[in-house]
Amino acid sequence: MSKLNTLKKQHPDLDISFIDALSMCYKTKYVEMIINITKHRWEEEEDTKEKSIYEFTDMGFSEEKAKDILNDKTWVAQKFMYANLSETPYRHFRIINKFVDLNERGLIVNKDVTSYKTTEEMEAQIALAELKSVNKELEKFILKLHDDDEWLIMKPLTYESSKKYGAGTRWCTASESDQYQFYGYTGRGNLIYMMNKQTGYKVAAFNNLSKDHPRELSFWAADDTRIDSIEIEAPSEIMDIIITDLKNCKQSNYNLASDEIKKIYDEEMNGDKKEISSSLRTLGELMGRIHPTQPAMRYEILETGEYTTEDQINNMWGITTTLTSTELQQLSDEQQDLENR
Repeated sequence: MSKLNTLKKQHPDLDISFIDALSMCYKTKYVEMIINITKHRWEEEEDTKEKSIYEFTDMGFSEEKAKDILNDKTWVAQKFMYANLSETPYRHFRIINKFVDLNERGLIVNKDVTSYKTTEEMEAQIALAELKSVNKELEKFILKLHDDDEWLIMKPLTYESSKKYGAGTRWCTASESDQYQFYGYTGRGNLIYMMNKQTGYKVAAFNNLSKDHPRELSFWAADDTRIDSIEIEAPSEIMDIIITDLKNCKQSNYNLASDEIKKIYDEEMNGDKKEISSSLRTLGELMGRIHPTQPAMRYEILETGEYTTEDQINNMWGITTTLTSTELQQLSDEQQDLENR
């Protein structure tokens, strides 16, 4: 009997197209890993079934019919899949695929894939593996504050370095799909990453330096939840390095970068290979107030007479603040000039 058939015998409640579909994408050992993660998530959420009843009654089903549907093993299996793997566009699948890739390359420390119960455990292993694969070339694009056998404290100076050193986290500044958040934070403030090179534990710290934004000094766990400094699991001497820099450094990551790195930053920010001026770079500093998803933005005037952007109205974060007319005109003129070159 094959291992795949054994898994189906062991997990009859999941003996549907869920396993068959996974087996088309992954080796059997990874299919078992995903099953374990999915079932663990379901078991932890005891109120999931009750929440699902409300979902069905909201659709117009009677409570009795909803309970009948949820008692069907096929629906339960589908809910396993939905509960764990359908959040924030395919985020969990991205984590799994990244883990599989690194494991196949021999970079994952814990190679017993059946031991993983959560994607968070996998993210910690991804963080360690990515640190192993950092090359000397990429190290030129960070600013190290401290580096020993256990701890690394650094400032990312480019989007690529932020993704690499922020791997295994959910920080928007290390997102694989949204570089503008990185430009926004590093253009207007002091962004620091701290990581334990032995466990994969990571924390981000940020101090806003822009007068155009509210005062902010914050710390962020790997799952992108804001935490207090006393919650950080690091020795006092490591925390002292971070706190001292946050207090004393008055320059953003962008301003600390070399001219070579600034050029890379500018090219990435603009989406092409043209050098851009300082006023267009302020677009990055304004990212806390708008989130442009296109190189050129269209603007409209609200009934109040304030300027806003089409992206600002439609973006998924629902940001509602506006640009001043001066800022708008400045950015619009700069973009028009670049388009005419």
